[in-house]
Amino acid sequence: MNIAVKGLTKFIRKQYILTDVQLSFTGVYGLLGPNGAGKTTLMKVLAGLEDFQDGNVYADDDLISRSSYVKRTDVIGYMSQDFMVYPELTIYEVLEHIAHLQGEKPINIPTIINKVVEDVNLSVYTHKKMKALSGGMRRRVGIAQLLLRNPSVLLFDEPTAGLDIEERIRFRNLLKKLGQTHTVIISSHLVEDIEFLCTHIGIIREGHVLFEGTPSELKSLAKDIIYEISVKPEELDQVIYSEDVIQMDDEDTHINVRVFSENSDKGSRVKPRLMDGYLALLKEVRHE
Repeated sequence: MNIAVKGLTKFIRKQYILTDVQLSFTGVYGLLGPNGAGKTTLMKVLAGLEDFQDGNVYADDDLISRSSYVKRTDVIGYMSQDFMVYPELTIYEVLEHIAHLQGEKPINIPTIINKVVEDVNLSVYTHKKMKALSGGMRRRVGIAQLLLRNPSVLLFDEPTAGLDIEERIRFRNLLKKLGQTHTVIISSHLVEDIEFLCTHIGIIREGHVLFEGTPSELKSLAKDIIYEISVKPEELDQVIYSEDVIQMDDEDTHINVRVFSENSDKGSRVKPRLMDGYLALLKEVRHE
């Protein structure tokens, strides 16, 4: 399913949060932008949780919201940064309660719960209480409760915030799996959250769309301007103060420094990564 926003504008007390946003969400979609860019507001608009002043939101060709109208639809499921409900209940009890609230027939509930906990790799943990779960496991329960009503589109706002490295990798793998059967929209300020997941990327800053396209198209914005310089630790200060540094990797005997540069004499030119394209775009906008 394709979700499209056209001319979306939102302001609060004459301060614009989103300005004429035009985006088309399909596949596994990464919504990137610095903190305060308007990503969370946009996600809540898509979920029907925020109003706005102008524009339309479509699911395929079906209008699902405009400024004074929100169609109640089960095609979109939204999960915020953390999911914590009923800390004294077990995972199974939480999902059972939510299924009842959604009007599922009691006879069908055990089968539905067994399927969704399997989908999020929690089958062996259904007896554990919510308060005993790690942040990553709580978020997987959050996904499970979304899947109870089988939406076509899943929205995730900063899905790996606060997770340790292992949980972050596990969660990204789960999002990739869900992308095989759903349209998945991931909002994040971390490029690594979407680098190996997303087929399409949108970038917003201060409520304005700066870019929409494929990962390859974003990388191409940094074509021919990314170099890697190998320096000794004692030479690092000279590079940091004279170059536009993107990243540094410590290799014990030397440090590989990744930089923006127009000068082919400085190190060796390397293929741009997604982060390079993203930073090149923000750098260009700042200098306009």
